[in-house]
Amino acid sequence: MPDEQAPNEPTFEPSPEDEGSDDATAAGDVIAGSALPQDALAARLEALLFVHSRPVAARRLAELVGLTSVIPVKQALELLQNRYVEHGSAFTLQELAKGYQLTTRPEHDELLAQLVRQREAQKLSPATLEGLAIIAYKQPIGRQEIENIRGAGSDHLVRALLDRALIKVVERDSSKGNAALYGTTAEFLRAFGLRSIGELPQEGDLAAPNVADDDDDDSDAVIEEAEINAPSHDDE
Repeated sequence: MPDEQAPNEPTFEPSPEDEGSDDATAAGDVIAGSALPQDALAARLEALLFVHSRPVAARRLAELVGLTSVIPVKQALELLQNRYVEHGSAFTLQELAKGYQLTTRPEHDELLAQLVRQREAQKLSPATLEGLAIIAYKQPIGRQEIENIRGAGSDHLVRALLDRALIKVVERDSSKGNAALYGTTAEFLRAFGLRSIGELPQEGDLAAPNVADDDDDDSDAVIEEAEINAPSHDDE
């Protein structure tokens, strides 16, 4: 006697995408897919979708797991989605752009946006790193004084540091038209592994600059490797 369908087993309705293999081949793949426990197939598909940042077509998923039909693949994907719903998972499986993508539920968007902003922070250019050093050692300091020290305009680098929440406005100078005075933030301390500004290297601890190394990318690497481990805040 043929095996009875297990209760709650995902059902599958063929779609135009399933065309491309004859009935015998498709039936064979369903059998082959059944030979591999559906839990194992679902786990493989979940792993593939987890590491892919774009929707993946069912047929491509089938190829990756060694099948020529999408039928067992779609059944396993349906099983995955049912599990996410039943277990209240943070993940959901969406059908997007003729493919499938593993995404997080909308209710977590605000939380995740904080981490995304943190990880998308670009590395600082040497000029911006120079400006950050000036602010760190001279704070509170105004934009005009930063420009006087650097001998160059600093609008862009100040904005870049504000966007990355490495600096903020800490005071206003009433003698200069209420000009903003900048200082470093908690994110700055976390990015550079400092407990306080007092842990910044002192002048005697700093090595003299090597002119021959001006073109090196070492300064870029320092900030590129520094991870901002806290959400960014828009400090006024």
